[in-house]
Amino acid sequence: MAKIGGGNNGSISGMIGPVVFFKLNGKLYARKAPTQRAKNSWSNNQVLYRKKVSKLAAFWKMAMPVPTRQVWNLATEVMTGYNLFLKTNLPAFSPDGMEIDPEWLHLSAGNLPLPHKLKASRVADDPGQIEVTWQDDSGIGLALPSDVMTMVIAHEGKYTTPVATGAVRKQGKAVIQVPTGTGSVKGIYLSFAAKERLHYSPDQYFGL
Repeated sequence: MAKIGGGNNGSISGMIGPVVFFKLNGKLYARKAPTQRAKNSWSNNQVLYRKKVSKLAAFWKMAMPVPTRQVWNLATEVMTGYNLFLKTNLPAFSPDGMEIDPEWLHLSAGNLPLPHKLKASRVADDPGQIEVTWQDDSGIGLALPSDVMTMVIAHEGKYTTPVATGAVRKQGKAVIQVPTGTGSVKGIYLSFAAKERLHYSPDQYFGL
């Protein structure tokens, strides 16, 4: 049953026949209501896909800290941050969802440009430091000289919250320190954030 509120200028929510009405970010949407299917009606590919989506949903809940989820919520206006995360990262998971390709996985999203020619590698004589270089593209799109480079560390199947590295876009290069106590570091995800933390860029993975 659908519910109409607010008189002539009100909104509608709920279901009318096979159509569900709902509001998202202040806008009204309609979609076809889901239908139940018998368990034995699923094809093998459909079963695998459901397992994959289930693993990805669990990954969002268990591995993604709240600050990372907030980045995804800021990155979209037409869907939830959770749905954008699923849509973006489906290719990173194997067909059954049991394996993750770190190079296809993304932990940041947004309309801030990621610098061109971004590169990162360990400092030869100090593995606790990482040398990063990139092309300063300040002034292109929303990119500003003050945009802060952030880092997420992948270690032992876990991911840290995004941390500021102390580097800003206009530098074009930096040497950043891997925080102690992060265990065996498998790789890092680098991205940029506006100084006010209202805009973020996509990220890029670097295996170490």
